[in-house]
Amino acid sequence: MRLTFREKEILAVLKKEPLISQDELANRFGITRSSVAVHISNLMKKGVILGKGYVFTEQVSIVVVGKSFLRIDITEAENIIINAQYGGFALETSRAFADLGVNIKIITIIGNDELGTDVLSELQAKDIDISNVYRHPQKRSCRRVYVNGRVKYEEGFSTGDYEKTINAREWVVFNCNWLVIEPGFQENLIKKAMSKNEEKLPYFCSHRFLTFPEEIPEYLFKYFVVILGVKDPQDVEFYVKEVADRINDNQNFIITDGNTKVVYFNNRTATDFPLLPNQCFDSKSNLSFLLAGIIYGLSYGYPIRQVIRMGVGTASSN
Repeated sequence: MRLTFREKEILAVLKKEPLISQDELANRFGITRSSVAVHISNLMKKGVILGKGYVFTEQVSIVVVGKSFLRIDITEAENIIINAQYGGFALETSRAFADLGVNIKIITIIGNDELGTDVLSELQAKDIDISNVYRHPQKRSCRRVYVNGRVKYEEGFSTGDYEKTINAREWVVFNCNWLVIEPGFQENLIKKAMSKNEEKLPYFCSHRFLTFPEEIPEYLFKYFVVILGVKDPQDVEFYVKEVADRINDNQNFIITDGNTKVVYFNNRTATDFPLLPNQCFDSKSNLSFLLAGIIYGLSYGYPIRQVIRMGVGTASSN
């Protein structure tokens, strides 16, 4: 699913020299011609280039809107274990797209501190567009503390901070092809979009983890791509029935427990995709990765079976 370092190197050369031969590529990188052929074949399978002559697929415009923070995980066992990493929907989803070789824009907030600088450096290293990241001049970057997997403490930005940030970047939000939205912003952004019914809107995409028998929010049925994560296989069947009764034409709903199967709805038709043991993933924490893989496949027009394989591959490898 991801572009390897060598694939990225070869792709960079092909974009500059589309008529270069495989023999020349092999000499330039010090590898065999057969190795070059394998790398190019993989680039074709991943949708980056199309057929002979190295015709490149047109990059779609994807914008990710969400929170970013320093995640501090504390595990209370015989010995207390503390881990820290940069996380949050905006960072995790952007990383997933970048690993798939997609150029994206990210809208989030960081603080005017060392942590904020580190986050920007990491994003830039992955070639993620940070021009719409807002650096708050008076607050430090968000911290979130989890104890045994549950949020216990959070220091961060207010709802008002995010509303101002998104409003200031409204042109970017509503003038992309695919808009990928953190669950906490789903309702407000779709309401804002409905007031712009005369304009061409992007494909709205998001995910949500549901705890049975929680009802699917009505506003999600205005989204183009929705991934619903649940805990148990019987929960999948419950929500399949609910989606079947409420889904609109041309919507893409995906329901999964991350262990047994993925159910894909399109044009009111449901298709089951069983999960193999090596394809399992956490149906709550890995939904953003599944979403990135699904959007990647759909944006490049892959067949549904391959779209699901891309999404599951991204989710199970993170």
